[in-house]
Amino acid sequence: MNKKITFKSGEFGYVDYKSTNPFEFYHILNELEKVEEQDLQGWLLFPEKAKKPYSCMVCVHHSGGWGAAQYEMIQTFLESGIAIFQVDSFEARGVISTVEDQMAVTTAMLMADAFEPLKFLSKHPDINDAKIGICGWSLGGGASLYSGWLPLAEKLAPDGERFALHLSYYPIALHWPEEMRWTQAPMLNLIGDKDDYAPFSLVQRLSKGINDSGSNSKDILYPNALHGFDSMYPKTFWPDSLVPKTEEFGRIDKSGNITYETKGGEILSGNSPEDRMKLFEEFAGFGAWTGGTWDLRRACKKDAMEFLMENLL
Repeated sequence: MNKKITFKSGEFGYVDYKSTNPFEFYHILNELEKVEEQDLQGWLLFPEKAKKPYSCMVCVHHSGGWGAAQYEMIQTFLESGIAIFQVDSFEARGVISTVEDQMAVTTAMLMADAFEPLKFLSKHPDINDAKIGICGWSLGGGASLYSGWLPLAEKLAPDGERFALHLSYYPIALHWPEEMRWTQAPMLNLIGDKDDYAPFSLVQRLSKGINDSGSNSKDILYPNALHGFDSMYPKTFWPDSLVPKTEEFGRIDKSGNITYETKGGEILSGNSPEDRMKLFEEFAGFGAWTGGTWDLRRACKKDAMEFLMENLL
């Protein structure tokens, strides 16, 4: 799809490319060839001081798009000698934010948007094709996390390109695959122990399943931290209507079908937009504290950079 994208040594900056619009993981696994193409753009940034070929991070934003905390981390990557490809999954789709509408741009779409740069950056003469990682926040963190699930990676990059590591900030982990085949690349999830928007317990249970499968996933849990790494607010600041109604995973069977089971035992499908709306009514809470506090920002930056220094540089 993007085979015509080529780079000369020293070439960086704005990149137009093609992605696709799979609504859910089911469509990646079963109908990717039928999914419509999507015009997209991103920015390739090189560090000021580093030796070529560069290590590189493909960075994927959260439901609110790109914000100050993400730009701060990108600057840290660059100052550490790591090239950056900054994906913008919203602008070309005419979306500003999905905070109020999580169906406008989905985790599956973000994954497609991230794998295409992995493929064409692997051919850049100034980038080490064995050292391209992925980093995402929240919705993008889910894309970073699940891009390590091999059935999806094999569909999105059938020629074998794989991310060298996966760095996920408070990732949304909602699916438990029946087929537990995961990347051997190191994975790090940075999560808050009071996060009840993307419950940390789901990430921890999934990480255990990944490790039990023989792959490598690690969590760092920050005490008294909510989604976005805010300090814990009193419960009165969190209306009951916003608290998620369940901490159960959706299940992905070997054919790619996603199902959820209600407390009453009803099995709900999770493959289509109509399915998603019914699931929101049954399970989901809406809203998340965002912003972050300085001590948590410093802690997660330190932990993230130690992970990158050990595994990418």
